Amino acid sequence: MYIDGIALSGYRSFGPTLQKIGPLGKINLLIGQNNSGKSNVLRFLHEHYSEIYKSVARRGGQPKFSQQLDRHIGLESHAAIGFALQLEGHNYEDLMTKVEKKDTSNILNRKLIADLLSQLADKDKLVWFLYSSPGLNSPFSLHQDFTKRAASIKDRSLWNSVWSFLTQTTGGDINVNWIPETLNSLSQMSFILPKIEMIPAVRRIGDKGSTLTDFSGLGIIDRLARLQNPEHTQQKTKEQFEKINCFLRNVIENDSATLEIPYDRDMILVHLDGKTLPLSSLGTGIHEVVILASAATVLNKQVLCIEEPELHLHPTLQKKLLRYLQENTDNQYFISTHSAHLLDCDDIAIFHIRLENGQSIVEPARSPSDKSSVCENMGYRASDLLQSNCIIWVEGPSDRIYIKHWIKSMAADLVDGVHFSIMFYGGSLCSHLSAEDTILHDFIALRQLNRKIAIVIDSDKSRPRTKLSKTKERLRDEFNQGPGFAWITKGREIENYIDPSALTAAIQAVHPSAKIVNCDDLFDNASSYKKSPKAKPVDVDKVKVAREVTKSPANLDVLDLRQQVMKLVEFVRASNGMSKTSTSA
Repeated sequence: MYIDGIALSGYRSFGPTLQKIGPLGKINLLIGQNNSGKSNVLRFLHEHYSEIYKSVARRGGQPKFSQQLDRHIGLESHAAIGFALQLEGHNYEDLMTKVEKKDTSNILNRKLIADLLSQLADKDKLVWFLYSSPGLNSPFSLHQDFTKRAASIKDRSLWNSVWSFLTQTTGGDINVNWIPETLNSLSQMSFILPKIEMIPAVRRIGDKGSTLTDFSGLGIIDRLARLQNPEHTQQKTKEQFEKINCFLRNVIENDSATLEIPYDRDMILVHLDGKTLPLSSLGTGIHEVVILASAATVLNKQVLCIEEPELHLHPTLQKKLLRYLQENTDNQYFISTHSAHLLDCDDIAIFHIRLENGQSIVEPARSPSDKSSVCENMGYRASDLLQSNCIIWVEGPSDRIYIKHWIKSMAADLVDGVHFSIMFYGGSLCSHLSAEDTILHDFIALRQLNRKIAIVIDSDKSRPRTKLSKTKERLRDEFNQGPGFAWITKGREIENYIDPSALTAAIQAVHPSAKIVNCDDLFDNASSYKKSPKAKPVDVDKVKVAREVTKSPANLDVLDLRQQVMKLVEFVRASNGMSKTSTSA
């Protein structure tokens, strides 16, 4: 269903240098300044991708297009486009299942195809099928650079074997037949044509009788009415309507909210706290986000291009929308945006588009430094970016994994990065921190970063009567003055909150040589193991162990864990102005 990669040159703002956009994911952000070329990518997908696919991939790359692509200004002699196949993913499996399996020889042929594709792949394990056109009225054919890359594979027997299998032909020439015809056959097999829709930047809910020509909101009332009251053969669509209701409740943080389309379909109503109001009365932001979520829910296994979803949306709403798209829909999304608030959302592909010498340049933004560069290019400064409404300070990465796991088990509606953030202070830096409002010494003033803070501190006790260090006592007292609190572990360290048998199993899964693990007592050093009774203790990989432990449901009935996690949950809810709700687990 998904598109794995696209490549563009010679189209609108894209100049002669081919720009590859991939590997693509379920949600793909195209971020950049105004006039950088973001909307041109969406336009290409919406208006031309399907036509190019049919003309090039399905028909051997030779026919002309029925509609001309808008060429780059001043560039009339060359244009190139491309598709990608990702080896590690659904499309590769689709390709392999299309190879006939009638006899044992085909198992060998499938391995030959896999070998050829792996040699054609780039460092991201993408195989690019590139096509170019020499002029405005010329057909597209295999891109010269691509054929050179393919020709660099010198294994003639490999080319011949794959070509013979795919075309059911013998003989031929490696340059005239084997390479071009094999590539055409593979591209023809590997692409599943998705339907592509567009949600433009200008969105509004249409009047009664609005047509369903696009997903700008004009036909949304009729679409929602069909979900609310489907035909008897399509009763499962009611589940989609309930998803939209759940999203609305999450957005406005009110469990009583329910949408309704009245009999005459002239508006969208919201039932809220015993009252019935038109959706428009909840404000433009809610109005907009319901349009976007509804369109994404109505569509099924398609590609949806969205222009600037952040318009009229508070940063928290923006993140909630992306979370909804990720977890409650099965489409692929291409989103053009100026919003830096979306960059830290999980499991999204980010591409920075900028204009350089009159041409659009595309670069993936994968690392934190890449994202920082994007923010600087967009003109953002640290003071412009939204912080979460509260921060939980922990010693290191493994603590963060456990805390997230425990909070999720008790309150699945609380989202890291939206309702709270978890930050590291590092055990050795503990003595330099302070939660005081007025700092007279050389301390790092945490409340100046965020007023609402909590901290989790390992007691480091080796025996029950061991006293806390003066630094930890000071931090405990400062944090407990509020808002927020200090959680001092009842045992030696946070790992002592893990059931001993579960922790032992996790350590041995990560470190198979671990023969002796001491974690039965709450003051044991649970972060080390021995390979034999006389061997020296070896430190475990705490992050890998934490990930192994959190694969299983959380057990909060250890020491004072449930009580402390409950305090964290209540603190996060209060910091976000959320009412107390029942918790799970």
